[in-house]
Amino acid sequence: MLPHYIVDGYNVIHAIPSLKKLLAHDGFQAREHLVFLVSRLTFRKKFRCTIVFDGVKPHEPHPPQSHSPLHIVFSSPLSADAKIKSMIELSKNRTLLVIISSDREILDYAKVCSCNTYTSKYFANLLFDEPDKGEEKDSTALTKGQVDEWLKIFGEKK
Repeated sequence: MLPHYIVDGYNVIHAIPSLKKLLAHDGFQAREHLVFLVSRLTFRKKFRCTIVFDGVKPHEPHPPQSHSPLHIVFSSPLSADAKIKSMIELSKNRTLLVIISSDREILDYAKVCSCNTYTSKYFANLLFDEPDKGEEKDSTALTKGQVDEWLKIFGEKK
């Protein structure tokens, strides 16, 4: 069976400076860019993924695209943290779950429940093809490759 990643969406957006900046004025585009990046990673690394966003699903300009094996969940009436905890509790095989969050309480809870965990920053590095050296990085700086990719995404570099 494939691992199932459960991602706290806004935590990961806040771990990527360009998406965090975009979120301040266009939440839809910030979420769409995250979905695009995660979708690429799911196909490259072969895992299922659920991205959990806080709140109610907003009315958006066009219907969401299908990004199977990627699913998008809005947590209302719960917080994203409570929704993630609920998903862990309802899982039949917690050892296949990989929880991505910046919230230490969620990561600790997931570990107690036999889930694998990564910080949002570590996962953000994976989205940009950072080599997996089996350890988390503390640096918040983007690599030149990451900067170039974002400039292309936002149309500022050809």
